[in-house]
Amino acid sequence: MTTIDSTATEGMQAARTTSYPWAQYGLLLVRFVIGFTFLAHGIQNLVGMFGWDVFRFAGYLGSKGYGQTTLLSWTTMTIELTSGVLLLLGLVTPIAAALTAGVMLNAAFIKLSHGFFMPTGFEWELAVLAGGLVVLLAGPGRYALDHKVLGAAATVRLTRIGLGLAAAMLLISVLIFR
Repeated sequence: MTTIDSTATEGMQAARTTSYPWAQYGLLLVRFVIGFTFLAHGIQNLVGMFGWDVFRFAGYLGSKGYGQTTLLSWTTMTIELTSGVLLLLGLVTPIAAALTAGVMLNAAFIKLSHGFFMPTGFEWELAVLAGGLVVLLAGPGRYALDHKVLGAAATVRLTRIGLGLAAAMLLISVLIFR
């Protein structure tokens, strides 16, 4: 284990034992809300609930100047379903949170020119993006399968990978598909 990993692991241990006593419940709540929201949105796109499905989403992406919209639409739906389940379980949480953040970065980017406030603005996308980043940066918390299955050192490494993944998703989407 490198010194950085050792220091990060020790920091995570210290934060777990000395931080605000309710912080773990806060992380659990954020993970559940973001995970449920993404899972529900993925199911909506998969089965076409409320007049929205992958094909309508592909049309929306096309209207915003994106190419390969069917591929992007199916990829987004798959990420929503997968990261939603993983966040709910707290399994491979940094990667799931990074995928969530990457999707929401792109969604906010699409709506940036429409201003901040809904119905056409990016405020909702920004809120979900922030939730994904909180989980990515703060970690999965004590009440996650990662805590038992992966351990702190692996979770720290996955967080580093996750940060790069979120940035790469935005760059790929904007530079290649748009």
